[in-house]
Parts: sequence; C-alpha cells; structure tokens
Amino acid sequence: MPAWTWAAHHRLLLFGVGFALIIVTLAAGVWFFVLRNPDTPVNLRQALRLYRQDQAGRQADPTAALPAAGVYRYRTTGGEQLSFGGIARSFPDATDMIVTDSSSKCATDRWEPLVQHMEGIVECPLGDGAYTITTSLSYEEIAGTKTTDTIHCPADTYLVPPDAHAGERWKSTCHSANQTVVFAGQVVGPARVDIGGKTVPATHTRLVLTFSGAESGSNPNDYYVSPDGLILSQSETVDMSQSAGPLGSVRYTEQMAVRLASASPIR
Repeated sequence: MPAWTWAAHHRLLLFGVGFALIIVTLAAGVWFFVLRNPDTPVNLRQALRLYRQDQAGRQADPTAALPAAGVYRYRTTGGEQLSFGGIARSFPDATDMIVTDSSSKCATDRWEPLVQHMEGIVECPLGDGAYTITTSLSYEEIAGTKTTDTIHCPADTYLVPPDAHAGERWKSTCHSANQTVVFAGQVVGPARVDIGGKTVPATHTRLVLTFSGAESGSNPNDYYVSPDGLILSQSETVDMSQSAGPLGSVRYTEQMAVRLASASPIR
C-alpha cells in the first residue's frame, strides 16, 4: 500500500502520535525552562549564616575607613532575563548585602538576592576619601548553566577617587580568565540619601563596565557611597551577549536598584 494511502487510512493514529510528541516536547520545555531555572531568595537567616561563616576568625582593623562588617538590608526592585524561552525572574523586594573583612585593609561586599545570583566587590580604602575596587565577583545559575567569574583590577579602579569632585573621570582595565573589562568612572557629585528617615551624606559615582571576550556588552552602575565606604544605594543595568556556549547565542539583561533600609548592620 502506498505511503500516502496508508496515511489517509490512519489519520487518527498519526494525530495521536503527533499530539503525544507535542505533549512530550512541551513537558521537556517546562522542565528545562522552569524546573532548571529556580529563583530561591536568600533570607535573612541564610545571609547571617553566610556572614558568620565568612567572618569567622577575621579581625577588622579599627583604624581602617571601612563599613562595619555585618548584614545590611536593602529595599530592592528589578530582575533578569534571557533572550529565549521566556526565561525571566524577579529579585525579592528585600535583599541583603553581606559585608565581611577580606583582610585587615579591605572589605568584601556581596549582594546575594537569590541562591542562584550573587555579585560583589572587594573594596579597599586608599586615603583622602578614596575606595578602590580590587576584585569584582559574580555567580549566576540560570537555565541549567552555572557561571562563576572573578575579575581582578588595578589600584586605580576607583569606586570613589581621592578628593572626589564633580566631573572627575578615570578609566582602568581589568581582567578575568576569559574577559577584559574596561571600567570608566565619573564623579557625578556630592549627594544626600534618605536611609530609614535619616539623611546620610554620600558621593554619587557612575561606573560603566564594558566587556569583551567570551561575552560582550555593557554594565552601567550608579553608586551612592557613604564616607566610610558603605554602599547606600546602587542601580545598574546589564546587557550582555554570548555568541557561543552551553546555550548557544544568547542575550542576558538585568535591571536592579537597591537602597539601604538601615545603616546598622545585623550580626
């Protein structure tokens, strides 16, 4: 019997097989894009455990102009997306910054809104009100892939430059294993930020990160930094593209804004 005649006599069977394949495909899609894309918030208890674990045995230098170690709570908006599969997730309304003493002269600031998302910096005071970023840290787990990146920067990669004044600019080049990142900074000017009903002085800086290498794109950040180096407020956008990798060609975007709820750390 010719194939087309067999098909004509077995339409219902073919429809059933096709429908079953569609169901299997949809189920596989749900598993890949939903079950493999968790968004588990880091609650305060977990943040405190991470802080105590990282801070154990470390002694802060009381003469260093650094934020007090502890967990800081932030009011938060934003989320992240991938360019395929409808993959997107929002950050919790309240998130934590874990500040620990990375050495006697530096502090590590890690913002961890989700178990699957962390970004942070190691900041060191240089005197004259300056803070340099020696290291930028990130961890991302999304759509079944995990990425950890550590970017090392020279001493002139400022979060706040010495004797900061409006209009001041600087640029430095940082590197990770497979990335080159150009930091372009600018002092927007002095500012005051409302933290829990109290106005706190700050320096407003803008850092624009431009990535090339395994990934390419830009990451503008606005920081409001207190005189002791505490990040009072931050907003950022991320627009990154990857031409090859586990997910193939993909674009990642993120929008985030945080503001400190209380200047007193939780320990």
